[in-house]
Amino acid sequence: MMNFNKTQDTLPNQQALNKERAAIVKEFIKDLPDELLVLFKQRYTEAKAYGEKNPMSYLLFESGRYTNFIEIAPRSSELLDFKYEDEKHFAEDSYEIDPRNDNRDVQLTFYKFDPNDEKLPPIFMHTYHFSEKKREKEDAKLTLEQSDMLVEFHRFIPNLNDILKGRYKKVKTIGAELLQTAPKDRIDLQKTQRNALCPCGSGKKFKKCCGLKMH
Repeated sequence: MMNFNKTQDTLPNQQALNKERAAIVKEFIKDLPDELLVLFKQRYTEAKAYGEKNPMSYLLFESGRYTNFIEIAPRSSELLDFKYEDEKHFAEDSYEIDPRNDNRDVQLTFYKFDPNDEKLPPIFMHTYHFSEKKREKEDAKLTLEQSDMLVEFHRFIPNLNDILKGRYKKVKTIGAELLQTAPKDRIDLQKTQRNALCPCGSGKKFKKCCGLKMH
């Protein structure tokens, strides 16, 4: 993946390029004419505008993978921002799109807001369960600082549980629509081996991650 500042990144859930391919990409970006970069930016703007009107046109059905809510509902104006130690922070919420998986959880990724930094490193990731019992167990794994940040997050957004439940329902509805239109052979190919890395990007084996949520 090429950024508009002529840096490159590995796509989520994709293996890193080998040395030969990485060298080819690096050389391509280095010699990229300004005119082509402008064209790429124009195409990006056009695609983004179209995607905001038609999110179903680019969403792919991939069972087990958590998708950022902003990708699913790009027109949503409800942001999960808050203050921690007098500095602005925000959280991104991701959902498992397969309606057949009644996982009832949300993956939250916390960031410190910096308008001058295009690539913000995450502070930490946290799984928010709708089940209070599961949520208590998950919260107990946090460090003291992470726990304090989570408390402030809840304080700034007192109706957080309702917001996340509403988004979860919306995502599963969209997932049901995608499931109806996805080619059957594509869905079959998405069956992950138990000992393979989980496609959600957690770094855990499938059987110890999203595989536990399959019914």
